[in-house]
Amino acid sequence: MPYAQIRPVLFLVGLMTFAASIMAQFATQGVALFLRAEETSSGTIGLIYLAAIPYTLRFLWAPLVDRSGLGGQGRYARWLIVTQIACALAIAAMGLVDPASAPLAIIAILAVFMVSAGTQQTALGGLMTASVPAEHYPKVTSIQGISSGLAGFILGAAVLYVLADIGWQAVIAALTTISLAGCLVAVWIAPPADVPRTRHEPRVPVLSHLSVFKEPQARQLFVISALVNCSVGIPYGTKAVLFIDAGFSVSDGALYGIVLGNLFGVLGALFIRPVIDRLGGMVVLAGLGTLNVAVVLLFAFWAMDGLGPSGTTALVLFASFAVFASFIASRSLIMRLCKPGRQATELASFVGLEAVVYLIIAGISLALLDRVGLAAILFCLLPCSGAGSLLAWRYQTRYRGPHRIRGEG
Repeated sequence: MPYAQIRPVLFLVGLMTFAASIMAQFATQGVALFLRAEETSSGTIGLIYLAAIPYTLRFLWAPLVDRSGLGGQGRYARWLIVTQIACALAIAAMGLVDPASAPLAIIAILAVFMVSAGTQQTALGGLMTASVPAEHYPKVTSIQGISSGLAGFILGAAVLYVLADIGWQAVIAALTTISLAGCLVAVWIAPPADVPRTRHEPRVPVLSHLSVFKEPQARQLFVISALVNCSVGIPYGTKAVLFIDAGFSVSDGALYGIVLGNLFGVLGALFIRPVIDRLGGMVVLAGLGTLNVAVVLLFAFWAMDGLGPSGTTALVLFASFAVFASFIASRSLIMRLCKPGRQATELASFVGLEAVVYLIIAGISLALLDRVGLAAILFCLLPCSGAGSLLAWRYQTRYRGPHRIRGEG
């Protein structure tokens, strides 16, 4: 398929990923910055990960997204529009609550937001998997990674760094405006780029959530991806707490953690794409696992004496680079295993269950952070990344060519 024919889909994926990511990153990182600055315990902040469970369980209702579009026109466009509106309303509702006096109310609203955001990502994943030819999967996943990084840059530099000192409501007002602009983008672009259901296409069974794991290669990729990211996923996901504990203010934490973190994430996405094209996604995951073990081991020893501001910044920046690079590699592989007609369901199931594993580890780590310290947590997670790397090196021989799976036509 000529590149010009998929350009509208790529444009839509980039814009919708940007709009969703700026809200999601505020929900998981910006909110934590405000709560920690108000001396909220790490255990309470860890409840944010429980609030994110609806996002990870979106594969449970993904068949409804694959089966039909809202209003009967197309399959995915109206899901994108309605969920973007719901996300905007949830963000606006947070402006009515004071994070200092009612942190649990903030977290409850986050749970509602995560339901809408998860449904939106399900529809977006189905649209891009159904519309984009397999040879362009690394391109579309790279666009997602770069858009997410740019969203973090705008969130940290143009929203939190400038408005955090003014107050919570100022930040919420800015984010609500951005989210409403995302609604206009969805209304304008999504319907022309939508994917209609064909007459001969089978309907997706409602209980087909785990069908992607019937493929042995999908099971292998799931285990490898989860293990490889263990040691870097924790400093990446808990960076808000780490920066406040290192002595940063909310605005400085946003600048170094979100802006620079996402900049390094974008660099990771840009760097890794040609490597995937040349060596293949599984080789990239194997190399990233080995790199994660070596680098995080150094930071774990450093953390025994306290990382301080410079060490915390360096750890988060490396974790951002590694997480984004791993995202590009694993998504370019799993998208090839999704079957026609159930792309949203199978992709959401894989990503959702992978996130469940991460949320469990992150929640436990945050609950223990004030008790055992960062060094002990990193030392415990290092063997997981090492095991993921070894498995990736073992299974990479089953892949041929750039990000291709053995047995493809």
